[in-house]
Amino acid sequence: MSKLIEVKHPLVQHKLSIMRDKSTSCHVFRQ
Repeated sequence: MSKLIEVKHPLVQHKLSIMRDKSTSCHVFRQ
């Protein structure tokens, strides 16, 4: 479990970037 998983799928990368953004609202986060 200590391995770093590299995500190469564009849609997943987009979702992860939204999750990492501290200014994302709860509504946007849950979409």
